[in-house]
Amino acid sequence: MPASRHLAFAAAVTALCAGPAAHAALLDLAAPIGGANVYAIKNFTSSGSDTEGAIVAGGNVTLSGYRVNDKNKDAFSNYSVVAGGNVNMSNGNIVNGLTYAGGTITAPNWALDGVSTVKPIDFKATESYYKTLSSALDKLANTGTVTGGAGTSYVSGSGKGGVDIFDVSGNIFQTSKEWKLSNLVPGQTLIFNVSGSSGSFADNNIEFASLSGYNVLFNFYEATSVDVRSVIGSILAPYATVSKNSGNVNGTVIVDTWNSTVQINTNGFKAVEVAGLNLGTSTPPSTAVPEPASIALVLGGLAAFGLARRRKP
Repeated sequence: MPASRHLAFAAAVTALCAGPAAHAALLDLAAPIGGANVYAIKNFTSSGSDTEGAIVAGGNVTLSGYRVNDKNKDAFSNYSVVAGGNVNMSNGNIVNGLTYAGGTITAPNWALDGVSTVKPIDFKATESYYKTLSSALDKLANTGTVTGGAGTSYVSGSGKGGVDIFDVSGNIFQTSKEWKLSNLVPGQTLIFNVSGSSGSFADNNIEFASLSGYNVLFNFYEATSVDVRSVIGSILAPYATVSKNSGNVNGTVIVDTWNSTVQINTNGFKAVEVAGLNLGTSTPPSTAVPEPASIALVLGGLAAFGLARRRKP
């Protein structure tokens, strides 16, 4: 993890220790997975595509004609693939980092950049953490609105910048073709809590260019299937399977199961403090690397100060 993230964690811990005036939790989506590009709670399966950063999966990682970590964005400092189960790879490359498998590794020697027997993550704790996080984000009070849906979605923020929270019905995005933005500050964070059992962005036809100047997270807190082709923004969908093909995601991806050829790029979610975020007693996984320990300090402080949870109207 880069030094800048360590500084961010240190600043958050300092603020928490300063007293009750600190009322914001640090949201660093990729920190519990060591900065990986994508995390699948169960299996990650893909072919004929690539992930610009590292892959972490609690189950099997199965790849064919695939390239991993081409942009040298390691997880846990020096891992490109971390799997709780087996790693099976043919006609591809895992570069710029080690491969760990809780089971077996089946791949040509030339396709790997080294193998590790050290597991850098607690998979069960990581799953629990992301599910808790997804639910906690949904409980945040809205600071903006999303309306429309018949061709155009109108997104209006608070006008204050920082972090804006939006409730969104999944069927709005399914019928939208473009975004119209107002009362937003360039570069700010937008968190969309998307309801519904399935999430779709107009079957790959919605225009995302207008969101490219923002730090965007789509939280599918209850979806069991998500279509995330050609998305500018990060995805948190801890109960969902991604199975649609083609396109790309520009962000950090957290899902239950990945079975897709969608390319995953390394423009990840930027760490940000979120007012009112309450994770209760949930803490990120305990691992052998220093980054998750830093997160635990932050969340421990949050629990101690008992940040209030607010239900949305």
